[in-house]
Amino acid sequence: METTENATSDHTEAATSANAITPQAARFRFPLPFDPIRLLAGILTRWPLILLGGCAFAVLGFFVGKAITRQTFSLSVSLIKLRVPQTVQTSEVGQAFRPADLNDSTLLATLLATEPRDNAFKIAANGIGPNQSSSRVEASQLENTDIFYITYHSPISADDAVRFTGIWSEEIREYTKRLQQSEARGVLSILSKEVVALEKRIEEINYEILAFAKVRNYIGGESQVAAVLGKITQIDLNLEDARSREKSLRAEVADLKEKIRNHSPLNLRLRQARDELADLRATYTDENPLVQSKLESIAYLEEQIALLDNDKNMNLESFTGSPLGNQLYLDMIAANSRLTEAVNQIANLQQQQESEKERLAEFPAIMTKYDELRSKRDAFTAELSLLSNRLKEAEIFASGSPGYFQVFQEPDLRNVSPSSLLQKPILLSAAGAVAGSLLAILVGLLLTQRSTTRSALECCAAAHAPLTVILPTESNLAHSYSNFWITSLSSLISHHQGPILFWTAGLDPQTEKVFWKELAAAAKKDTSMDLHVVDFSPDQLWQEEIPPKDLAWSTDLPEKRQSLILRCNAIPDAAGRDLLRSNHYWFTIVKAEKSSLDSLSTSRPLTRACFQVCSGCIVLKAPVVGKIRLLADHLSSFLTKRFS
Repeated sequence: METTENATSDHTEAATSANAITPQAARFRFPLPFDPIRLLAGILTRWPLILLGGCAFAVLGFFVGKAITRQTFSLSVSLIKLRVPQTVQTSEVGQAFRPADLNDSTLLATLLATEPRDNAFKIAANGIGPNQSSSRVEASQLENTDIFYITYHSPISADDAVRFTGIWSEEIREYTKRLQQSEARGVLSILSKEVVALEKRIEEINYEILAFAKVRNYIGGESQVAAVLGKITQIDLNLEDARSREKSLRAEVADLKEKIRNHSPLNLRLRQARDELADLRATYTDENPLVQSKLESIAYLEEQIALLDNDKNMNLESFTGSPLGNQLYLDMIAANSRLTEAVNQIANLQQQQESEKERLAEFPAIMTKYDELRSKRDAFTAELSLLSNRLKEAEIFASGSPGYFQVFQEPDLRNVSPSSLLQKPILLSAAGAVAGSLLAILVGLLLTQRSTTRSALECCAAAHAPLTVILPTESNLAHSYSNFWITSLSSLISHHQGPILFWTAGLDPQTEKVFWKELAAAAKKDTSMDLHVVDFSPDQLWQEEIPPKDLAWSTDLPEKRQSLILRCNAIPDAAGRDLLRSNHYWFTIVKAEKSSLDSLSTSRPLTRACFQVCSGCIVLKAPVVGKIRLLADHLSSFLTKRFS
């Protein structure tokens, strides 16, 4: 029996009708719409024609292969893969340049490159043109090794094979060298441009550093800062000294001013007038006109002296006239000159002090910018050094690349293998035999009459029901029907509480009559009772004929419907279809003929809409003729039971 999953799928198919009922049995499932075993048996029965066609074409293939066979001389040369050198490095910084380390698949492709192959054929001058060269060479790799093989199939001679393989292996070596050199030259061109660009950048940054140092008056280092600090300290000392000198000179000038005032002509005249007043008072009283006149002169002189003392911008020349006054005047001029020099020096030193302090305050920014420029130059210099080293490495490979291959075993005449003169004829003979057999099969299927008999497997596939029994149609009918009645149908009728339907839409009337006749005889023999069958079809099977004596045939349903057998080959009217929908057991009877399967397929939409899932398929089959067909029939029946 089929699985529950198949039963669920069949239920979905049965549910296309609005009144479909949940199926109680599984439908028969087969993945192909035909029986391949039956087709194979039909083909094998025509074996004389197949054998004749295969032999004819095999002979034809052998002679064609013999005619087109040309002996070749094959020679293989082994090449060992060279690893790219790992020690060609001109610096300890960075990763050294080296050509690409190609993988084995790429190297295998280079062995069949057109350039070395065509050059080798041109040098060998053996008459093989470029159009034929690709079919004469092969390349392979020894698994899990660095050994590669190049093979040449010479149509000329063994000496030609040895000569050409030697030339070809050398051309491959030179070709891989050129590959590495081409890669190195490409890198060399790029690195050269980068080196020139870096040198230009370094030159530009050097000019920028010089211009910055010139504008900022900075040559770098902390010594220049220390020099500015020392200069500021010296200026502070000189400023303190100049201020001390200014202070002493101002005191000296004030003292000289006081002295020169005491020795001025007005003071001399005042002292002289006072002396004269004293002399006059010794003779006269203060009321004397002479005394009064002298007092007025003294008062005038005192007034003038007071005016001179109050005048800050007094002219010192007013105090000259005496030898001492003149000397004091000269000393005063010299002291004022030194004082002016000291004041000017203080102002100059203060200006220098401010200038140097401003310069010192600018040093952090100057030093930062200067260090930044130098760092940039150092970075460019380091990059230039690295690229220069890579450039040297690229120049090494550009001038002398080792290539990817080295000849591991030189061509040897003793290793030349001549081709077989029978291999191609035998292969073409085998291919001809297969083609002749297939052609004979096709001709046999088209020109000979094909049987309309179908296998039990195809009957069950058309009915979508598992196999119940295979009954014969020609011989040994009584025994087969008796076994079917006893083993299957009798127990089902006894235990089933309801009618059992036999769907006979796939049978012709004559075959169906034989079925009911033999089934009734088997039932009579077993139960000693007539087989009661109700014909539930619009058209009656025994219309003008009398049913067999063991068969109770009627068209009316009895009131008691238990253990009732219904016969139906067409869908009845609406009233009768209700009984069909409630029927849980029904069997399809089909004859193993193409016409019967076609009729059954035509009625399947109706049974799917009105019936539940079919319980089984009863196959009426004539015996096959021939050992091949008999063996295929047994095998097909076995598969049918396995799928059921």
